[in-house]
Amino acid sequence: MDDVSGDRPIGVPGFSDHEMARRRREVRAAIDAQGLDGILVFGHSAGRRHSQADVYYLAGVAPFQDSYMLVTRGGDVVLWIMYPNHFASARATAVVDDVRRVEEGPAEPIAHEIKARGLKKIGLVGDAFHRRLDAIRAELPHVLWSDATGAYRRLRSCKSDEEIAFQKRAAIGCDAAMRAIGDAIKPGVEERDLLVLSEEVAWNTGCEPHFLYLNSTPMATSTSCVPNQHVGRRKLCMGDVINTELTISYGLYSAQILRPFFLGEPTSDYQRLYAVTKDVHDRVAALIRPGVDMKELHEASGIIESAGYTSVDDTLHGFAVDILPPFMRSRGFAPPAPYVIERNMTLVLQPNPTTHDELKGMQLGQTGLVTETGYQSMHALPSEVRQCG
Repeated sequence: MDDVSGDRPIGVPGFSDHEMARRRREVRAAIDAQGLDGILVFGHSAGRRHSQADVYYLAGVAPFQDSYMLVTRGGDVVLWIMYPNHFASARATAVVDDVRRVEEGPAEPIAHEIKARGLKKIGLVGDAFHRRLDAIRAELPHVLWSDATGAYRRLRSCKSDEEIAFQKRAAIGCDAAMRAIGDAIKPGVEERDLLVLSEEVAWNTGCEPHFLYLNSTPMATSTSCVPNQHVGRRKLCMGDVINTELTISYGLYSAQILRPFFLGEPTSDYQRLYAVTKDVHDRVAALIRPGVDMKELHEASGIIESAGYTSVDDTLHGFAVDILPPFMRSRGFAPPAPYVIERNMTLVLQPNPTTHDELKGMQLGQTGLVTETGYQSMHALPSEVRQCG
């Protein structure tokens, strides 16, 4: 767990040299399989730097501004850091040798490097800012560009033992924070108090907070159906339902847990909503195993629509530093792209039955590991609602 690559700053988790070498080999093989001379990888700081996931995978650093990484078929890696004052920290943390600062825009230095190396076919990875990308392409009119994001992220979807260990460490932080949230739920407590508490627990467990989404609403006069991104100052009351979505990270690798709470006795409407939520969760979880096609899971999720509900969130998605394939809504939405589940994928299962007016809803789920025998939750907390008060 504490093995690191290179001389990293104290307290910054890292991976072994063996793990980083494995990643480089697999990326080089993917570049070769696509007939490319190299890939240009983009990252930016959104989501507390989790949008740097593609860069972080090979460079071992997630900069606080946009960054650019060139990986050649021969295995050379060049990392460009925006903002000169961010360079020293990035260089100290990165596990690649060639880290460069960008004084102005990135187009000129990146184009110069690609020209100097004679690269003609470049795959693009990540969600680039269009003005930056347009400027790079304008400098390189003879380069043939293609999108290599899907193939790159497919590599990241199946986790190594070290990556799984990081996510299990994050799951411990999630469990501790969610347990503390449940213990703190009582009338008069503000939603924001629960957010502050979750972040404090995350740090105290040796992890890092990513986000807590949360909604609270009276069950009898419900006005929301899914955890909100903006946690407010509303005070909890007896008769509330509280939905939570909590993500905590270790070394940027994340675990996510979604748990609902009843503050007092549930109404009949919410008893039924929870019964459907739990049924979908358990049935889909029982089907997840290596070799299963996403179509089968999509069909099973139709319990939501059969019960007269819809949903507003994914039922299932891959996870690590960021959201990864595969993705799936419930059966009332378009079927997922063809995709076969593989061993060592980590998936967030999170069914969210809601009424069609989106005034009532519940969500239940967590990160799980796909093992030879099926879906194994990475969390100690049971997959169920908790009644408080």
